[in-house]
Amino acid sequence: MCVAAAPALGVRSAAPPPALASALSDWTTTNPATSAVVWRLDAGEPVEVLAYKPTTPRRPASTMKVITATSGLLALSPTFQFETRLYASVNAVQEGTTLTGTLYLKGFGDPTLANPVYARRYLSGTAGALGTLARPVRDLGIRSIRGPIVVDEGFFDNVRNVSSWPSRYATECQPLSAMTVNQSYLGDVRKRYVKRPPIAAGVRLRQALKSAGIQQTAAIRSGRTPAEGRLLATAKSPPLKRIVAMMLPDSDNFLAEMLTKNVGAYARGQGTTAAGTAHARSLLGSKGILDPGDVIEDGSGLGIHNRLTAATLVRVLSLADLEPEWGSALIDGLPTGGTGTLKRRFRATGLRSRVHAKTGYISGTSTLAGVVDSPNGTRYAFAIMMNQGSITGAKATQDAIVTLLAAGIADGV
Repeated sequence: MCVAAAPALGVRSAAPPPALASALSDWTTTNPATSAVVWRLDAGEPVEVLAYKPTTPRRPASTMKVITATSGLLALSPTFQFETRLYASVNAVQEGTTLTGTLYLKGFGDPTLANPVYARRYLSGTAGALGTLARPVRDLGIRSIRGPIVVDEGFFDNVRNVSSWPSRYATECQPLSAMTVNQSYLGDVRKRYVKRPPIAAGVRLRQALKSAGIQQTAAIRSGRTPAEGRLLATAKSPPLKRIVAMMLPDSDNFLAEMLTKNVGAYARGQGTTAAGTAHARSLLGSKGILDPGDVIEDGSGLGIHNRLTAATLVRVLSLADLEPEWGSALIDGLPTGGTGTLKRRFRATGLRSRVHAKTGYISGTSTLAGVVDSPNGTRYAFAIMMNQGSITGAKATQDAIVTLLAAGIADGV
């Protein structure tokens, strides 16, 4: 049967409706490595209507991205935009239509910088536009550049994935870099990864310059931008809330890991996974969100050491429900029924738009966390984490619980 632990401070508890308790206990009888929490988000005081081992840490899989999105939105703000800058060396000289000197392409962690073809195919056309860097150069009357392109990725470290990941995860996330174009894919399709993101970015810049009528044929190499460089152009990403809305529905590992490094870089001056996860722990811990057993190893949830409690995820979602800025960006960014990773779930007429939830799947793990509204507008925050058993059976149990909540079964308890 469902075991309700003592709820968190400021939350009262109520006995779960029998059908809701039964939906969970039918699963946990044979799969006890499960945790579940449901809060009804009443004004002033949430009500816990279902709980099973709520503070036992579990593998979260991709529901970790709820934590990643929250820490990013809190650390940077929903309207924050990443930048990529193009500089000329301080001694560069323009004579007529020719610029003689070095160009420096410096990245500040934009995970969406792309050429138009890639942006239309995969980023809803809303990426940081590489052409934004070429047009101001043309506007200066420059048609030829005599000098190399030096690409600066020093805003992050040069570790291309999460160092603690098993080698088999090499295909789960593109190479990470503070200066990358087309999300580190080779070409304009999502097939092969580039081997050296900064060099590939330099090649893409050369192509963008050529499209703008500017020739550059000298070397492309990695390096650092001098402090006295002359700024020529800046490209800006979409606001972070739109990037979160790209990351969560399709469970994009690259966006999650890039956001984690950005949190470290902007908040702690270190563009590393370790700095980003440390700041997430500090930031969310200061708000009383985390439980002692929570472990944040990365941003995507791929890491085998990641652990979250169901109570942690529900606290995040309940707090987000009260926040008109970062909270709305988080909840609105979650996929709804029939979309993203919920493409085949919660598709019934009248239900689709009332479920906002993040899925998680990794070997032996199935999780689901989000919010759902009953027909009269009562909102519930839920987290259901299964670390054993059939994935098909786990999803069926999750769907049964959320569908009962959507029907209003716990509105009056």
